[in-house]
Amino acid sequence: MFGLPATGHSALPVMTEGAALRALREHAECPITVCAAKLQAKTYLVRIGKRAPRPPWRV
Repeated sequence: MFGLPATGHSALPVMTEGAALRALREHAECPITVCAAKLQAKTYLVRIGKRAPRPPWRV
């Protein structure tokens, strides 16, 4: 699907800051709407204040 391998896109049972940053690097090309690992990582980093949430409009 979307040219992505079928494995490795699942959310992790426990997310840490290091795991989130690694997931964002490893899944940089994945669409966030398809990749649970990337969505979980971005959500975690926003929650702990390491990333700002994206505005609902394109700037």
